[in-house]
Amino acid sequence: MTNTVYCDKLKNVGGVLMNDVVESLIYEVNNMQQNFENVKSQQQDHDFYQTVKPYTEHIDSLLNEIKLHREFIIEVPYMNSRKFELLIANIEQLSVECHFKRTSRKLFIEKLKSVQYDLQNILDGVTKEGTYG
Repeated sequence: MTNTVYCDKLKNVGGVLMNDVVESLIYEVNNMQQNFENVKSQQQDHDFYQTVKPYTEHIDSLLNEIKLHREFIIEVPYMNSRKFELLIANIEQLSVECHFKRTSRKLFIEKLKSVQYDLQNILDGVTKEGTYG
């Protein structure tokens, strides 16, 4: 399979552009960091039904989209099946934890940095031709 064909398949599976999904997740993870900082500074949890549940449903829909690209993502350098599953689980956890003041700052930031690194690595791997094959 040529690099260009592979890139085209990776970027457009099921009518969903890979870059768009990854960029949306990067944006949302940055929002999670802002939410977390706001909750910590105000020392007030967000309402579960008004804020947390709708937000996690939105994140779940993005994660369902990225799962469509799983077989291609695990071919990106430094990514594998186990790491992909961990990435999904970490994003799910962050989407909830960012709304509660009792969340450990150290654990949240460590998880956040890991997710940011993996998402950027996927985006870089998708956008750089010659990475595949």
